[in-house]
Amino acid sequence: MLNDRFGGIFAAGEGSRLREAYPGLIKPMVPVAGRPLIEWTVRLLMSAGIKDIVILLNSKGAPAREHLKRAVPEARFVFLMKDTASSYESFRLVSQTIAGEADSFLLSTVDAFYEPSALRSFIEVAENGAADAVLGVTAEIEDEKPLWADLSSSGRIVALGEECRERKFATSGVYYMTAGVAQDMPPASTYTALRQYLGSLVRGGAAVDGALMPHSVDVDDAKDIALAERFVREHLPA
Repeated sequence: MLNDRFGGIFAAGEGSRLREAYPGLIKPMVPVAGRPLIEWTVRLLMSAGIKDIVILLNSKGAPAREHLKRAVPEARFVFLMKDTASSYESFRLVSQTIAGEADSFLLSTVDAFYEPSALRSFIEVAENGAADAVLGVTAEIEDEKPLWADLSSSGRIVALGEECRERKFATSGVYYMTAGVAQDMPPASTYTALRQYLGSLVRGGAAVDGALMPHSVDVDDAKDIALAERFVREHLPA
């Protein structure tokens, strides 16, 4: 259960779009308002009552690991260090690691900012529903390659990606997963991207809901840093 405070962050990507502006820094360590990106993500999860956090970093991720140990000693971390071949492999590795300990859990990308109250509401929706998985969705779409999500009137996701017709919402980088779904994930080589797997869940008839995450920001490239810092000033406690 989410009351057991389990969460995960997948941060194994190369962050190629940030590299030119921040040479020598891995993406999780890019500074936003005086703190590394990954520290903001950890503190957001902790604001929702999650202290047991599995974090996937790539083979260059030691600086992020050591920073978090110093900066957030109250969290209980499990660090996975692996150069994964795809976003799906990253998602699968973190999910299956947590599924060995928890019936359900929260996952986040390393580059997504949310209001703490919105994250808590997302968890409440997920816990009180009967879905196999819940994806955060937003109508504030600035992503160059959004993963579109069409929702029914009840909040069930009826289409993802190119199959969508309404295209009012896109996924926002936060996910609720049940252990049963996580344990049934096909091998890492099955998909080359997370969006392919999520689409297959919906097409395969799994109960996948969408929950609105207003006022979110994703940090994909250097221009997004200013947006994230404004978000911090307006929505996050010091």
